[in-house]
Amino acid sequence: MTSDLISDGTAPRSAAPTSAARQPVERRPVKRRPKVRRPYLAAVPDCEPPFDDERSATSRIQQLRQGVKAKPRPIAPDKILDAEVPGWSQDADIGVRRTATAELPAAQRSGQLLARALVEVLSGQRPLPQLRMHCAPEVFAGLQGRPISTGGLSHLLTVRVCEPADGVAEVSAVFRRGDRVRAVAFRIQGVDGRWRVTALQTA
Repeated sequence: MTSDLISDGTAPRSAAPTSAARQPVERRPVKRRPKVRRPYLAAVPDCEPPFDDERSATSRIQQLRQGVKAKPRPIAPDKILDAEVPGWSQDADIGVRRTATAELPAAQRSGQLLARALVEVLSGQRPLPQLRMHCAPEVFAGLQGRPISTGGLSHLLTVRVCEPADGVAEVSAVFRRGDRVRAVAFRIQGVDGRWRVTALQTA
């Protein structure tokens, strides 16, 4: 027997495949993109339960829409007037005499002076009796019944004057007191040769 035969008489088996041929193909891991969440509108959290994180997205959007539609409430003007005090008499013989614009001082200058005087009176910087001859009786009585605040000096910022009719002027003024900005509006009319305040409002 030749050396090619094995002792049991069988032919030798073929050589086993190398380990390199059996190795699997290397696969690269697939990178997954992170899930992008869609943004949504969220309302400002409430100061009392239920809080913002306890409500659904629909309720948040509804509350946000309501907040957008809501408009700031205007400051209600304070009309300074004492209705119980009788006004000027309209009798032609003993009543007041209406004066035309041509016979009066410049409305712009008079409006600025009266605006400054009213702001100083409302702030307690000027005594109220100084306005007695410059105001209608019911307006002056309204100022007398109004408590005078003494919280600091007032600074007049702007004054606007318009003349809608002969012998009539409308004045609006803005002034600052401390950290607050307020406004005052009044009407002046020509009475007995001078401008007098016949209506007054503050805001």
